[in-house]
Amino acid sequence: MKLRWFLQLFILVGFLLLGYGMVTFFHIPLPGSVVGMILLFVSLLTGIIKLEWIDEASTFQLKHLTLLLIPPIVSLFISSKVLDVLQWPVLIIIIVSSISCLLATAIPVEWYEKLKRRNAK
Repeated sequence: MKLRWFLQLFILVGFLLLGYGMVTFFHIPLPGSVVGMILLFVSLLTGIIKLEWIDEASTFQLKHLTLLLIPPIVSLFISSKVLDVLQWPVLIIIIVSSISCLLATAIPVEWYEKLKRRNAK
């Protein structure tokens, strides 16, 4: 069980490193993690990588994502330098973009659930 989980994690880290390598080699103006995620997405869509091959490790990471992100975010807001940079226009942009991201996620999910319930009847 643990060996399988580590192999799945190895696949995910492999795509991350592949993304960083491509950014360095081709001078792509994107973060390596984003390029690696795009490569993983394309590999999943084309069937090169099966979802079962990375399911457990990716589910574990998604489950604990907030735990990994909360301490750095809190330490940023505690830092006095960040409070100097975050003035009203920046705070308004952060709040509006957060709300629009929530709505852009919630509305399609709600639409999909209604469609799924309608088709189940």
